[in-house]
Amino acid sequence: MIPLTILRKDLAFNKVMENIIEVLKGVAATEYFHLQTKRKSFNEFEVRLRDLFAQVDIHDFQHPFLGSPAAANNIILITSDTGFLGELNMSVVNYGLLQYKNDDLLTVVGKEGIRYIGERGIQYVSFPGIDDDISYGSVVKLRDHIIKEFLGKKLSNTVIVYPHFVSFSVQKIEQFQLFPCRFLFPQESGPINSGVGKAGFLQIDPSEKMIMDSSLKSIVEYLVKIWIGQLLHLIFWESKLSEWAARVIHLERSTTEIRNQQKKMRLQYFRTLHERSDKSTREIFVSRMALIRSGAIL
Repeated sequence: MIPLTILRKDLAFNKVMENIIEVLKGVAATEYFHLQTKRKSFNEFEVRLRDLFAQVDIHDFQHPFLGSPAAANNIILITSDTGFLGELNMSVVNYGLLQYKNDDLLTVVGKEGIRYIGERGIQYVSFPGIDDDISYGSVVKLRDHIIKEFLGKKLSNTVIVYPHFVSFSVQKIEQFQLFPCRFLFPQESGPINSGVGKAGFLQIDPSEKMIMDSSLKSIVEYLVKIWIGQLLHLIFWESKLSEWAARVIHLERSTTEIRNQQKKMRLQYFRTLHERSDKSTREIFVSRMALIRSGAIL
């Protein structure tokens, strides 16, 4: 039987923990809605960018961005720097490692992903986690690293694995292929949803010829560079929204669990209290009966 003093301490501790979790949940919910209101729309920019891709004819043009012989891949994992997101971060890491082969590269964003990967003894390149402000500098650093690795090491594919924000209660791990990106050019593969924006390509008159002031190579590289930066910015927003929403859901589950524990402990406390009261009553009764039999009490 657990002593009543210990049960009282446990009940008080659980109550304090419940209050702390409620505060953390309120902060997470506030940050989520604050981040959601700060989110910017790039719909018009995305449409204009796709219009530019539509005007670039890549027939008979070869470039590593558009496809290269089979080689190693670069798998980019977007994880978090903060706690209460173990399940979400582990899902991202496991999803990426399912595709990982010995010759592949790993690029890990976020301390939690770095910790999980480090435990497996796999080589990786690390980047700091995403700030709530989502600075342009962090996007540029990751973008330049991705392009440098792809061209410098002559990779065949680059994929990014991240938590996609579906709704407040649903976050789904998704993979997006960055390279090769031939699908960006509609003359080559038709207008598909590449993740850049809505369909709506510029209609070009076949009889008209477009004069390019720069080489086709520099144009393709510049457009792809702009596209990757804009795409990473969107993925960073998706990841941050998923983080805060997942944190709220996790804390809500923790609140429910600690309340259930509180109920069990309260029942145990009153059961112990009643058992002790009954035991004391029986002992008093037995002592009184013994005194009566001995004649000490008439």
